[in-house]
Amino acid sequence: MTTTAHLRQQSTESHWWILLLPSLLLSVSATLGLSVSAIAFRLEPSSTLSYLPPVVGLVLALAYFTAPAAVAVGIHFDRRYIASVSEWEPRSEYTLLGLAMWFGIGIPFGLLYLYRRHKYVGVP
Repeated sequence: MTTTAHLRQQSTESHWWILLLPSLLLSVSATLGLSVSAIAFRLEPSSTLSYLPPVVGLVLALAYFTAPAAVAVGIHFDRRYIASVSEWEPRSEYTLLGLAMWFGIGIPFGLLYLYRRHKYVGVP
């Protein structure tokens, strides 16, 4: 019975890195989408948002403002999991990745985190 409970707990903790993906995807897609639409319509990137339907704008705004919290929670628990199963102890600064996504510098750091995680744990 303890083996089953241990496996269930381990599988739950090992998937916390997934919370990093929406923020990465949102950052990359927003950068590409705004750049392409600005080039296509010859507009400044900030004015391209006004062409989106209100529901889409609301969903993007909610995702944009909640992503840093989701990333911080996910990275915090994932760091604990990685430290318990491997010799790598990710630095606590990785929890700031969500905020770094707002400024564009979080994309390479997020990919670096996922690469190192793969190197030591084997997943993703």
